[in-house]
Amino acid sequence: MKRFALRLSWLLFACTSLFVGPVSAAELDCLVKPEMYVEVSSPVISVLEEILVEVGDVVSRGQPLAKLEASIEKARVEMAELQAKQVSDIENRKIQLQFKKLNHERMQQLRKQNSVPQFEADKARTEYALAQTELAKAREIHIMARANLEIERSQLALRTIVSPIDGIVVDRYAMVGESVEGRSIMKLAQVNPLKVELIAPTEYFGLIHKGMVVEIYPEQPANKMFKATVTIVDKLIDPASGSFTVRMELPNPDDRLVGGVNCMAHFSFETPEPTSSDAYSSLKALGPVE
Repeated sequence: MKRFALRLSWLLFACTSLFVGPVSAAELDCLVKPEMYVEVSSPVISVLEEILVEVGDVVSRGQPLAKLEASIEKARVEMAELQAKQVSDIENRKIQLQFKKLNHERMQQLRKQNSVPQFEADKARTEYALAQTELAKAREIHIMARANLEIERSQLALRTIVSPIDGIVVDRYAMVGESVEGRSIMKLAQVNPLKVELIAPTEYFGLIHKGMVVEIYPEQPANKMFKATVTIVDKLIDPASGSFTVRMELPNPDDRLVGGVNCMAHFSFETPEPTSSDAYSSLKALGPVE
């Protein structure tokens, strides 16, 4: 009888919870994490010459992180710069073209007066045309020299490892003098924006939606409230745990927040009522009536 009374009282409570409205604001445990981790490596095989940042440093996108040995690349850039600056051949071709043009015009006048044979006039015209071609060729060579300079500068730029994101240096894997072939140099974490993740029970499904603004209370800094925006809501519920995952984006422009801390997410709706399936599962746990 006692077990029957207990079962009956619990059944009344469960039924009441199904029809009585929510009594408190909804909140769930969550975790603040970096938006992403990046393993920085080298696109070329070389030896690490200098490391420009330390673990814990805040870095910005495009900021140099490390330098590789680049003596050959620097020499190639210097050579390419000299070739790109060289315009003497173009000036020489311009002078020759001017002379050939004057000679061609002179021969044309003399030919009209029958003072020179046709052969000499044709020769002057041909030399003038060849001079034009030689000048165009000199200009093309100069253009290719400038293009080659850009290529060599790009090759040299690969010897400076830059940050692909705004974030912080989490770890370093290589030391000065070591080869960077087939290995990462350091690890970065993006901390603006941060990512907030939580596991919500079944009764929250449909109440949380993409674009919703949620109040986040992290452990650090304590007693501070921040606002995050829901970016992803799983569309499937895990039947084993009766839950689904929610992800949010948390702006952190001033680096006031840190990743890897627990938090509490406060929603704009009240705590949902337990689902009927939850009540039924709890009743089954009491066992058969005696």
